[in-house]
Amino acid sequence: MAERGGQVGNQNAAKSRMFYDKLRLVLVQEPHRLRSIAEQLVSQAEAGEPWAIKEIIDRVDGKAIQATTIENADGSPLLGGIQVTFIKPE
Repeated sequence: MAERGGQVGNQNAAKSRMFYDKLRLVLVQEPHRLRSIAEQLVSQAEAGEPWAIKEIIDRVDGKAIQATTIENADGSPLLGGIQVTFIKPE
């Protein structure tokens, strides 16, 4: 990690956690509120709300792995493989 002015790493990441930290503090201090939120989420899923169903599946089973493919304009694979060749310097 590069060090500049006594700071190490990405300082923006720490800033973005401010909301997370405050939210976690409230939910840890008042667990009944977290339970209420979870019950509402389950109720929405039971009512057939797709976003709630997806949220529960993502939290229980983990998010689905997204595959990325790179293709030519005709749909054929862009790369057939990668070959690495080591050449001894003379």
